[in-house]
Amino acid sequence: MAALDGYHKFLRTALSVTYYPDFDIQLMQAARLSDQDCAVVISHSGRNSETLQVVEELQRNNVSIIAITSYSGSPLAQAADVTFLSLTDEVNYRSEGMYSLISQLAILDTLFMMTVLRVSSRTGNVMTKVHDVIEQTRHDS
Repeated sequence: MAALDGYHKFLRTALSVTYYPDFDIQLMQAARLSDQDCAVVISHSGRNSETLQVVEELQRNNVSIIAITSYSGSPLAQAADVTFLSLTDEVNYRSEGMYSLISQLAILDTLFMMTVLRVSSRTGNVMTKVHDVIEQTRHDS
């Protein structure tokens, strides 16, 4: 959920972004990336085996990795170039899962705002185009 929300936000920037919920496609995309790319990898535990396989492929291709996880000692946190901790308790109850998601969303919102400020000269035009095309769908219906 957090990755999809982040993808939705970053589509409004001048950056080329992709999002794939399917493991096989994530792995294939990781194989296509290079040292000119950056991947944001989100995992509450930082120990999911499929996520770590994607991370290994990203590392093989020298892709910069930004991790969002709740555990600083996790394999994901250790493999990442930059780690943001979405500190929450172990997810045993629905409300704790919600806290983890909210924390991840806040981190992604911050990354988005930092990106917009950093590339504002290139992002303003894209944001305007995206806004305009969405507005057209609202007026046409």
